[in-house]
Amino acid sequence: MREYVAGLLQRAGALGGLMRLKRFAPVPNLSIVTYHHIDATRPDAPFDPEVADATPAQFRRQLESLVRHCTPITLGELIRAVDGEALPPNPVMVTFDDGYRSCHDVALPILKAVGVPATFFVSTSFVSERRLYWWERIAIIIARGTHDRASVPYPSVRDLERRDPKLRAQLVAMIKNTPNLDVDRFLDDLSVGFGVDWSRETEARYADELIMSWDQVRALEAAGMDVESHGRRHRVLQTLDDRELTDELTGSRIELEAQLGRPIRAVAYPVGRSVARWDHIRAAIAAAGYKLGFSNASGGNRLWPGRLRSVLPVDPYDVHRLSTDRSMSDAMFLTQVAVPQFGYLGKHQ
Repeated sequence: MREYVAGLLQRAGALGGLMRLKRFAPVPNLSIVTYHHIDATRPDAPFDPEVADATPAQFRRQLESLVRHCTPITLGELIRAVDGEALPPNPVMVTFDDGYRSCHDVALPILKAVGVPATFFVSTSFVSERRLYWWERIAIIIARGTHDRASVPYPSVRDLERRDPKLRAQLVAMIKNTPNLDVDRFLDDLSVGFGVDWSRETEARYADELIMSWDQVRALEAAGMDVESHGRRHRVLQTLDDRELTDELTGSRIELEAQLGRPIRAVAYPVGRSVARWDHIRAAIAAAGYKLGFSNASGGNRLWPGRLRSVLPVDPYDVHRLSTDRSMSDAMFLTQVAVPQFGYLGKHQ
């Protein structure tokens, strides 16, 4: 239905009009779009087929649309706006989560060519240790498994069918939702159960194919992009105890500051769930030294002007973003930027 309405708006020429009207809105509405991986996914690739948010050509069209209708801003401009400075008309931000190599190899040249700044939120342990994102390892186990059935003992005994089309989503959901899960143990048991030989050398080869090196991360900064935190091990904050929260939040900040040589100011929450009602998580974010925290698939941001800012303040630890998806039409992409309430709310990586 959303795609149908977006198509109608585009064919009627109303999308451009909507964007022009937004320039005169008394309350700026900042739309922040989120990407992870820019890739024309190969059908024979063993990696997670749903992570790529756009093909290279699609990504370029989307950036060109943003430049035509909006004013792209940097993280620094957003921080100053949260502190009370005015935003330009039709502000928009482009962000990336995780640290896929395509951020450097594919997205960066397109961003530079179109003239759009972006903020890249990086999960640090995968870069430093050359480990593979846990959802990608799940995809490889399912794709490369030699056994069609497995009994996995941890965190409780489960009998699994490798060819079950729902299996990947179920396993990902377990890691996202199980408190204090030993992820390495869970994945090792899964590998053994489905007959997949796995070693650190195997994992490093996959990581080199998919994940940026620190030199590539620094190259983003050298090109004028922002790099900030996405946690250490991409663990859902709501599933962690206090020790693990500190490791995820403070640990990633320390690693990034050591690699980049400057203060880290913001964190995008792994999986993107809001922490608005989680006081102990908000306290951990503040203790880790972050000025801003970003959720995902949560809508737009109204930054009220002048005296209204004190009455209706922006929550710096609940900055909203919009999801993107390879199946999204160009019309739908621009429609959710124009009207964030129309976006893919609730879709979490």
